[in-house]
Amino acid sequence: MKIFVGQKPDRQHMQALIRCKLQENEPLLALFKLKLEETKNSLMVAEEPHRIHRLQGQAQALSDFLEAVEKSSEVFDRIK
Repeated sequence: MKIFVGQKPDRQHMQALIRCKLQENEPLLALFKLKLEETKNSLMVAEEPHRIHRLQGQAQALSDFLEAVEKSSEVFDRIK
């Protein structure tokens, strides 16, 4: 979550993350969840250190985004 929220969350950014939870954006969230699972599966079979590190970074970014979306309402309420 720290990639997208940080120490001083921006109201507009939080509102954008909140909008990601709306019903019309469900396919986008489903895509991010699918890509996270695919990345985790690739990570389990990766052998080269550079590939492992790259996949770890991708998984972290996708996971941080999904967590930021999930907690965006809570963070927005704190910064009002």
